[in-house]
Formats: sequence, structure tokens, C-alpha cells
Amino acid sequence: MSLLTQRMSVMQVLVAARVVNRLGGAGMAFLGVRMTRDLGVPLATTGTVLAVFGLCTIPSRVLGGVVTTRWGPRVALVGGLAAAGVAQAVVAAGGSLAVVVVGVVLLGLAYEVVEPATQTAVLLGVEPERRASRFSLLWACVAVAGVVAGLVAALVTRWGVGALFAVDAATSLAAAALVAVLLPRLAPPGGRAAARPWRAALDRRLLAWTALCCVPCTVVMVVVLMLPVVLDRTGHPPSVAALLISLSAAAALAAQRLLARWELRVSAPTVLAVGYALLGAALAVWAVGGLPALALGAVLDGAAASLVVGTQQAVASRLVAPGAEAAVMTVQGLAWGVATVAAPLVGAALLARGPAVLWLGAAGVCLALAAGHAAPRLAAARGREGQIFVSRV
Repeated sequence: MSLLTQRMSVMQVLVAARVVNRLGGAGMAFLGVRMTRDLGVPLATTGTVLAVFGLCTIPSRVLGGVVTTRWGPRVALVGGLAAAGVAQAVVAAGGSLAVVVVGVVLLGLAYEVVEPATQTAVLLGVEPERRASRFSLLWACVAVAGVVAGLVAALVTRWGVGALFAVDAATSLAAAALVAVLLPRLAPPGGRAAARPWRAALDRRLLAWTALCCVPCTVVMVVVLMLPVVLDRTGHPPSVAALLISLSAAAALAAQRLLARWELRVSAPTVLAVGYALLGAALAVWAVGGLPALALGAVLDGAAASLVVGTQQAVASRLVAPGAEAAVMTVQGLAWGVATVAAPLVGAALLARGPAVLWLGAAGVCLALAAGHAAPRLAAARGREGQIFVSRV
């Protein structure tokens, strides 16, 4: 179908832009290396700078929501991607700690601007009943692009870490140009909440849902941040990390296709219960150790993330009042900001007691989440069975 068809072009352009941007996105994993190796910055100082980056992503997401609400998703996407590209260029060219820190802070303030804009574009361009699979598609495609980004990083870092940030800047600017040219203008529809979108977003149900999402988001970020450290500590070469990322990305795509097929017939709590159970199983398997366990866990982890992330966002979107799409998705997305700050602290504390403690602790949280989402469904099913039995008696 033609890109000129708005409903299809929205997802096509969003996927293409995020994939192009992600192809150079391996630089994020090398922020610390840029400071410690290239500039000789002490580890404690580097950790402080990275924590500041994490804190900056929270107002960054709010800024993205404000821009999206006022001027629409396209302006926020183009502005956020272009600003990130400029910030990455500063990090790449910086010859002193002061310049690199300025670049890191600017990058943090630009990094999450695109998220509310992307999610709002999905809400405005996709049927409500298909949102979970479309959010999942974005997550899965970005994960696959991450595999290619790892290969790009392996080649580019031969010329230094700064060169990797230069590539990242180029892909961000290319993605901004792609959105500016191809994405249709998506004006938020009018409605009761249009005049006061942020007040509408402070709904108690949405705040409760966001607070709950902080827990699984923190687990996901613990995996992202701690798995490379665990692999390094247990003596696995970098090729193992590349293998696990590839397996996880492939599983994420497969799970997305299943979600697209079944989402009209399966409730969100059921999808989330299955996703959390798979993630808990992945973490428990990693606690066993060994390459086969790592590979199996990576497959389960990729499938789980694809089910959980898209469904979380789809549930939040159902709380949207017309005109408040960007505000609502901004509030829900703050769970990732909290997770980005909390995950390094929680992960480091658990890893200090050993990899098995880290993975089993996180697995226990996931299984508790799975049980919490499944329990009401099971209770309702038992109630229906009891009613049938009584009626037969």
C-alpha cells in the first residue's frame, strides 16, 4: 500500500525513522568509555555524569509531551531527533570533560523528546484495537536494528569512540529529515480534554498504572544495564553478548507477530501475565549460568519484552481523553525515567551479592507481577464455572 495512505504511512515512517536512528544508537553504551578511556575521567566522576544524564531524560520526556500537544508529533519528532544529533556531535568532537559533559546533558534533555511524539502518532494513526501490536512492532524493529548497530559499533570504534558518536549524530539527523519529509501532519483531535490536557493526564487511574509500570520497567532496565556486566564478570567474550542480542531481537519479532494475530481475542491482563511469566522464566534460567541457559533466557526475554512493553502502552492509551493523547503517554512514559534512575542502583546492589541473586531477585518480581495480573482472570473464571455448576444442580 502506498506511503500516501495515512494509516499505513504513519507506522511505516515511524518504523523507518526509529530504525535509521537506532542504527547508530550503540553510542549510548559507550558514554562511559568516552569519558574514562578517551579523557581519563575517574570512574566516580563518570558515574555522576551518567546519573545526571538519566535525570535529564525525565524533563526530556515532559518536553516532548508539551511540544507534541502544542504543535503535533511531527514537530516534536523532527526537533527531538535533530537536537539529539547536535548533542551527539558535541560529545564526538569534545576534547575536554567540560565540553563532553555539556554534550551529555544536552543529549539527556533531547533523548526522550521523541517518545511521547511517537506514541501519540501511533494513537492517532492506528485503530485502537491494534495499538498493542503496533507499539510492540516499534519495540521489536528497534531491537533488530540494535543488532546491526552493534556491528556498526564494532567497525567504527576502530577509529575511536568519538567516531561512533559522529555516526550516531548522522543517523539522528537522517531520521529527522525522513520524518520531516514523509510523516503526515497529525493534529490531535479536539475534545473535552483539549483545553486542559495535562489536568486530564493526572487521572488517578493513569497515575496508578504508571506507578505499577515503574516496577517491570525497572526490571527491563536492570537486564539492559547489568547483563553486559554479568557476561564480562563470568568470562564470556563480546561475541556472546552479540549472540544474545540477536536471539532476543528475533524472538521479539516473532512475539510481535503472535500478538498481532491474537490481540483481538486475548485481554490485556492475560497478555501481560504471559509476558511477565516469560520474563521471570528468562531471568531464572540465567541464574543457572552457562551458554545454553543464556541463549534460552535471551529468547524468552525478547519475547516477553515485546508482549509487555506494547501492551503497557496500549492500556495507558485507553485512558486517553480526546486532545490529551500526548499528555497521557508522557505521564505513562515517566515510568521509564524512574526505571533508568533506579535500575543501576538496584542492579548494582543485587549484583554485589552475585549474578544468581540478581537474576533470581528480578525473576521473583516478574512472577509476582504475572500472578497479580492472572489472579483476577482466574477468579472470574472460577466464578463463572461455579455459576454454571449451580445452575445445573
